[in-house]
Amino acid sequence: MNNVILHDVWNFFCQRIPRNPEDVEVENERWSETEWIFQTEQMRPKLVRSTISSCSSSEIHIKIPLMTRIFELTIRKSTDFPESSPSLSGDFADGFQDFEWDSEHSNLLELTEKYTDYCQSLDEAIQEIKNAENDGFLMEDLEIDEDECGHLMVRLHAKKYDETLELSIDFLDFQSFPRVLKCVTNPGRTASFDCEKWNNEERLGANLKKLYGEEKSDEFEDVVQHDSESVEIMDFI
Repeated sequence: MNNVILHDVWNFFCQRIPRNPEDVEVENERWSETEWIFQTEQMRPKLVRSTISSCSSSEIHIKIPLMTRIFELTIRKSTDFPESSPSLSGDFADGFQDFEWDSEHSNLLELTEKYTDYCQSLDEAIQEIKNAENDGFLMEDLEIDEDECGHLMVRLHAKKYDETLELSIDFLDFQSFPRVLKCVTNPGRTASFDCEKWNNEERLGANLKKLYGEEKSDEFEDVVQHDSESVEIMDFI
């Protein structure tokens, strides 16, 4: 009986354990590819806010449609995935820091969901920047701040004054005072600005107008708009 057990055990190890380093490497590659395909297929039906546009044995292309744009993400398989993290590239990928790959617990679905959360935060901040055009500030350039990955470096053109502004905005708190605020074409413009005039409750464009002595707040403009609507109603009556 013992001989039968020993033979079975020996046969199992002969079949399952590679006999040289080359075989070990091949087996690891196969397991890595299998795990990659398994996780890719597993995430397909679970994605709600994003879609897989294409995938292969080495990379996945994902699209995340939001208000300001369709964010794109490419996830590339690492050689020893999932022991090591896959690499990422795509829109603003250099600012994505809120995820640490854990070989035992992390997976592609979790990574994609975290990146989607990141893109949603960016999207809200970008929408606020674009809305500043209504106040006369046109967005010319936008990228991750190379000195502070949690910020967006923005270049705006003040159309009325023909000046260029640069701001570094915290995209998780985009109404707060910028980390960087300077006027490229007229440095004196921001050098003398009273930072206490900045109101975190107001939109970006309204605060930027204060650089040019236009002190009307959002609250004041709401009152003016309300009074104007009241006058129109009275005229109608």
